[in-house]
Amino acid sequence: MAYAKDGIFNVLYPTRRRMANVLKRIVRDDISNPTGSTLVDSIRINARIVNMERLEIEIIAMYYFIFLNNGVPQTSNAYGPNDGQIAPREFVDRFTMEMQILGITGEIYQQYFEWLTKNYPMNQWEPVMKENQKLVYTFYALDPPADFVSGYPLNV
Repeated sequence: MAYAKDGIFNVLYPTRRRMANVLKRIVRDDISNPTGSTLVDSIRINARIVNMERLEIEIIAMYYFIFLNNGVPQTSNAYGPNDGQIAPREFVDRFTMEMQILGITGEIYQQYFEWLTKNYPMNQWEPVMKENQKLVYTFYALDPPADFVSGYPLNV
């Protein structure tokens, strides 16, 4: 099935798979029992470029990924060894840095440049793309509990 020509570039599947593997490795290295982890196995990535500059990355994972990434402040009615407090693990910050180091972000924009040149021939795409790159993250929770509030922002 072909995508509509609406100016939105969907990042190629092999690149999204590499992105997901990077994030899985970051999470796996951080958790105490990584074998057979539902969280690690649930991670998926969708990505697209909109408006010639904004790389939108959708992280799809078990609902508690957001709490591990952002952390949970101590609450008065919590219990347990740390009074319900979870320190932020900052998976998404490390993910952003790893994508830069591994050249994945540059590769995505190169794929986009090639796609633009093919579909919308013009001479001046490259300077626009190099100056205005932005990464935007959204999170979609898998198997959330009934009281889970959707739309909780990822701390980046």
